[in-house]
Amino acid sequence: MARIAVHDHRWARSWLRHLRMLHAPACSHRAVARYSWVMQRAAPSQRPQHAVAWHEDAPNPSSAATPPSEPLPTSVDWIVIGGGFSGLSAARRAAERGARVLLLEKGELRDGASSRNGGMVHVGFGASTSSIIKRFGADGAREWFDLSRAGVRRVETLAGQGDGSLMATTGIDAQWSGTGHVELTHSVRGLAGLRAEADLRESLGLPVRLLDRSAVQQLTNSESFAGGLAVDEGGGVQPARLHAAMAAAAQAAGVEIREQTPASGILQISGGYEVRTPRGSIRTQHIFGGVNGYADRLFPALRRRAIPVGSFMIATEPLAPELLAQVSGNGEMRFDTRNFLSYWRPTPDGRIAFGGRTSFWPDSLDHIARLLTARMRASHPQLAHTNVTHAWGGRLSFAFDRLPRVARLGGVTHLSGCAGSGVALMTLLAEQTIDWELGGDPPLPARIPWHPVPVPYEGFPWFLPFAGIGFALEDWWNERR
Repeated sequence: MARIAVHDHRWARSWLRHLRMLHAPACSHRAVARYSWVMQRAAPSQRPQHAVAWHEDAPNPSSAATPPSEPLPTSVDWIVIGGGFSGLSAARRAAERGARVLLLEKGELRDGASSRNGGMVHVGFGASTSSIIKRFGADGAREWFDLSRAGVRRVETLAGQGDGSLMATTGIDAQWSGTGHVELTHSVRGLAGLRAEADLRESLGLPVRLLDRSAVQQLTNSESFAGGLAVDEGGGVQPARLHAAMAAAAQAAGVEIREQTPASGILQISGGYEVRTPRGSIRTQHIFGGVNGYADRLFPALRRRAIPVGSFMIATEPLAPELLAQVSGNGEMRFDTRNFLSYWRPTPDGRIAFGGRTSFWPDSLDHIARLLTARMRASHPQLAHTNVTHAWGGRLSFAFDRLPRVARLGGVTHLSGCAGSGVALMTLLAEQTIDWELGGDPPLPARIPWHPVPVPYEGFPWFLPFAGIGFALEDWWNERR
């Protein structure tokens, strides 16, 4: 499908301006005035570099890769495509169970979302609790949340410093912070929604705390929020350090990691498959797909099911301890209830990392950084004179129902669609998927069907900008005075 060059059409520019205003923090007259005031001050004193702040304080996972001059093996038991959390976890699991494993990464290991996300490890899914209960019943919903909580505990073990941690085996500290998270709302209507969410979670036996406006203002030192929902389980990691530790652990387990080696073809042969790359072909019995939001045309069945979405982040300069304490509370992970959500947290090196979606329309990273800066300063005016030093982006994916999936498609067993919960879910689900392939029980997401997106779709999500209009209008309606 040809892309329309929207910058060549005056009407398109006008529509984009209106849509971006819809994607502002809110669209009441008061909110628009505040948004305009903040945007005038949103430009930092220096343009942020297009770089991932997490990478500056993490080992390069490429050190775990085999030098490109080494020839590829001709036959292995497993080929894992994709070197993110899921691919590295699957590869390590298979190797620990005695398999010979080759991991193929089309670029560098740190190019994907695993070292670029917010590092938030929280209980929950992209799908709402009410929709999960409606679809699966209370007992089925408990099973889904048991999976989520188990994923959180698995990351806590790996990223911590105790027995079974990656720190113990690789010496790389993933900087686990068991501070939980708070979901924040900007409106009274949103607080009613959080109250209903709290009731549903409590009915499933999940520990939560509803926070009123006063409690949230005390926690955040901000008047922007009408309430919140606190969950003490979970916390945060430094994602690039966790990713580097996973790569080192996979190599130590015997996984051969190859960067700059894209899989260009998959052919079914007697006894298994042949995977073709520009460096040669390899025979294998099993293929695991860990490409998630980066699926290319090699995986047409996945591209008809998984919807890639961009998410972007900025990071401030390191803050003075007093200012950091004002805006970071107890160090909990934070995100809001908007469709065009924001999420933010303190980093181990004393910055505020702030991310979110600003639109489903194509946009420049510099403009996205300005929009995120405006949001951040609208929520925390204390940061009005703080420089934003980094801006970057990555891609996640979701299924149409916003639940994760494990599925065998075209000879490849794929794990995808964690919809923003991948830091917590990818590792555990990848391990469970390998166990399933080797004769164990199927993971929960493999037990539900994964139908193609119910509109004409081959991997380019042309419909998202139109859905975004509805999302933005819903955000406006929920926050109107």
